[in-house]
Amino acid sequence: MVALDVFQSMWAMEFKRPDGFEWTLREKIEKIAGAGFKGVSFDLGYHTEEVVEEAMPLLQEFGLALCYNAFVQSVPHYEEIVSFVTRQPVQPRFIAIVGQIEPWSVDDVAATTKEWLRIGEEGGVKTHVEIHRNCMTNDLLFTLQLMERVPELLMVADLSHTLVNQEWYLPLHENAHKRMSQFLTRAEAFHGRVATREQVQVPILFPQHKPWFELFQSWWLEGFEQYIARHGKDSDARCVFLSELGPPVYAMTGADGYELSDRWEEALLLKETAESLWDKAVTSA
Repeated sequence: MVALDVFQSMWAMEFKRPDGFEWTLREKIEKIAGAGFKGVSFDLGYHTEEVVEEAMPLLQEFGLALCYNAFVQSVPHYEEIVSFVTRQPVQPRFIAIVGQIEPWSVDDVAATTKEWLRIGEEGGVKTHVEIHRNCMTNDLLFTLQLMERVPELLMVADLSHTLVNQEWYLPLHENAHKRMSQFLTRAEAFHGRVATREQVQVPILFPQHKPWFELFQSWWLEGFEQYIARHGKDSDARCVFLSELGPPVYAMTGADGYELSDRWEEALLLKETAESLWDKAVTSA
């Protein structure tokens, strides 16, 4: 039966506190596994190859699955990434490309995207594209045009970027609902973070952010429903929801430089929320 696996971001396990405190790599992975997460993500272009290689025996020890976010600059660059990834003992569920090419011509971006998909297919690595700011999918409308030109393209839905880029206000207008629904028909994986129209990551439980948390839950539920409809309720497909609450400067801090909320507790809440929404989507399918 189709299922949901909730992953935790390794980037999100960093503190970047004024006092310099950090968990060790083993402590991070042990904590993730102990909390019931099914896997982790590494960010290629942020995490070094050495860190990824160091993590491999720990992932095997704790039985964690893997996915990557990759900041990809060109076709040859993705060939290098796939070559590195496929040499590792733990193979990823997929790579989510954050395309570091200028979104000027949708035809040019589509051609490059098709090459990236080809490289992934030849390497035996599922390849998706993440919607993300400061890259080729910076704008939702451009991204929808890209999806039209590359019908086989599946997306990773980091909707916090989309909301901030579009700067939608509440309640969402009809066209905003329409465009988001259009995007969610191709969402193959999801990143968990709550934004407002001005801030990409806000404390989830602050009462002023409740309407935004509810908006994101409605999007995730719709995305889960679309995923189940596309794959089939009785398939063996496994959807990945990645809790990705980043450290400062993503996380909001006070004048002392320390965070205003506990991101680990929020990550556990995101996990619980995603699992509850998934159960609802499966029941209604």
